[in-house]
Amino acid sequence: MPKAPVKEHIVRRKSKKSIFNIFKNKKTTKSIRRKKTNLKYLILPLIVLIIFGFIYLAIRYVLFIREGVSSDKDYIITDVVGLDNVPTYGGSVFLFENNMDDSVVKEFISKGNSAYRLPSNTTSTQIEEYYFVELKKLNWEFIQTVPIGTPDKKYGQYWIKDGKGLRIYSKFNDVWYESITQEDAKSALANLIKEEIEREMLMASSEKQTLLPDYPWKIDIPKEYLIKYSPTNMKDLRAVSFQKIGSTEAVEIYPVGKWKSKELDFFLTDYCNLKSTEELIYGVINSVPISFRDTLGLQSTLQRNSDVIDAYTIANTYNSIVYVITSTQSDSPLLKYLIENIKPLDAKD
Repeated sequence: MPKAPVKEHIVRRKSKKSIFNIFKNKKTTKSIRRKKTNLKYLILPLIVLIIFGFIYLAIRYVLFIREGVSSDKDYIITDVVGLDNVPTYGGSVFLFENNMDDSVVKEFISKGNSAYRLPSNTTSTQIEEYYFVELKKLNWEFIQTVPIGTPDKKYGQYWIKDGKGLRIYSKFNDVWYESITQEDAKSALANLIKEEIEREMLMASSEKQTLLPDYPWKIDIPKEYLIKYSPTNMKDLRAVSFQKIGSTEAVEIYPVGKWKSKELDFFLTDYCNLKSTEELIYGVINSVPISFRDTLGLQSTLQRNSDVIDAYTIANTYNSIVYVITSTQSDSPLLKYLIENIKPLDAKD
């Protein structure tokens, strides 16, 4: 009999575990789990974290900028224009740097005077503390600091060196440097205060009158003065004069041109040409720049025939017109009173 076929024994191999399969299975498992996770619980905290991160970085950036601005190390300190051995305040800018070629500015500097625009938010205390330290390093002798409102002395910080005096004081957002005599530094310009007190007492002793409501300036004038308005060659703009009763003293406010159309000394020259006649000749002797209500003004001495008179060239911010204010009398109390108290029509009292 034929032999029955022998059945082969089939060996079943166990599946080999591969490291790749392990990772593949894990990846598949995680993927399944992620699908089950609610994404809103992940996105919301992430958005909040990003917002707070931006706020933090913004605050750090602002603080960094402020530290950089307030640090004197970032500024180049030089001598004040017109003065030796007097350092500039960090970040300040020469007030007349765009008018360096102006003859008036040159004369102002040549007399040992200067003025700088201060960085914003600079206080007078910061100025005093800075110069109290820096000037002593340069062998300046400190005399005194006179606070604002001192009745018998001029406000400011006073110093002496090599027989010369120096006054440093803040005005609006500026710091001003004034060369004075050694005696004036020691007295803190008490002689000028005495003159001002006499002038203020004169004005305070009188009843006041005002200018017309539509006039671009406002000022109270003692009733001892007659007010007179007169036409000019500037359309509807009028000049106004104040004549003291029983005296030849008179003060005039005269419009001369559009503000910023030319330099102030040219306006003053125009005024002299307008006022000059065959019998009366006006001319400019000298001028110095001044600060007048946050703008640049001009204080001048004029020759009128054989007389010497004072003049101020100032701008009115209300109508943007430059005016020249003069007096027929040198050292006129009314003229100085006007410059200290006159305001544009829209100025706050």
